[in-house]
Amino acid sequence: MKKILVPTDFSSCAANALNFAVQTAKFYPIEINLLHVVDRTDSLYGERVDIAQEKHSTILEEVQKRLDQVKTSIAETESVEIRTFLREGAVDENILELSKEKNIELIVMGTFGINGLKDSIWGSKTAGLTGKAKIPVLVIPYEYNWKVPAKILLATSFFEEDRHVLEHIIGLRNAFKATLHAVIFTDEDTADAALFLEHGMNMADYERKLKKQLNTESIITSHLFGHKFEDALQDYIKNNDIDILAMITYQRSLWDRVFRPSVTRRMSYHTTIPLLVIPANKEDEE
Repeated sequence: MKKILVPTDFSSCAANALNFAVQTAKFYPIEINLLHVVDRTDSLYGERVDIAQEKHSTILEEVQKRLDQVKTSIAETESVEIRTFLREGAVDENILELSKEKNIELIVMGTFGINGLKDSIWGSKTAGLTGKAKIPVLVIPYEYNWKVPAKILLATSFFEEDRHVLEHIIGLRNAFKATLHAVIFTDEDTADAALFLEHGMNMADYERKLKKQLNTESIITSHLFGHKFEDALQDYIKNNDIDILAMITYQRSLWDRVFRPSVTRRMSYHTTIPLLVIPANKEDEE
């Protein structure tokens, strides 16, 4: 059974992520863990200590009631059981700590996606977490409406064959019996003719390897190229009716992180379909 953690701030954005996890549980045996983190603000401690403590205790009681209500409602309407957790402190730290403590295998978290200024609230927490978590993070856009995923896209600049990385995609593909698309992107602004030719020539071999790794013939590979990875991806997603996008994050230097923002992180803000972010141990990032 796969263990999933869904952080929530009780917003509609977070509720959409929880709904994805709940609906997935009907297809695949998963354990859903719902977490809310109460962050003690500075304004709370600007008051007298006794008043502040009383307010804080009331807040904790109210939050626990909301968690219990969500748990009961899902059990009654969806026949899916969830576990709830209430923690205090920084959101990111508690998500990562609970993930380690409970052996969580996947974090499912909502984002406001393309809804402008809302990015700076819950969406920024989601985007930040994709760069910190050592386990996959599935980002669910606020605009996304649940449907059974039929097509999953693995997008990268590398010919990824690591079984540890691919197994997360395999799990989703098997759960929904989806077709897997795999695309390799070549940047026309930075790639020389030799790399461009190499990527094109290796596509057929990569498809054979993926079919063997995943033990399925339901794989379609394509060579994408252009001046901007995000634009090429968005076009492919639209033209092929992709339901879930999977991207792999690789370790990068501080210089790259500051001056070359992560494609994966940018996609977490702008994707209109669920984005699965899988961490890997390599020096560069697509």
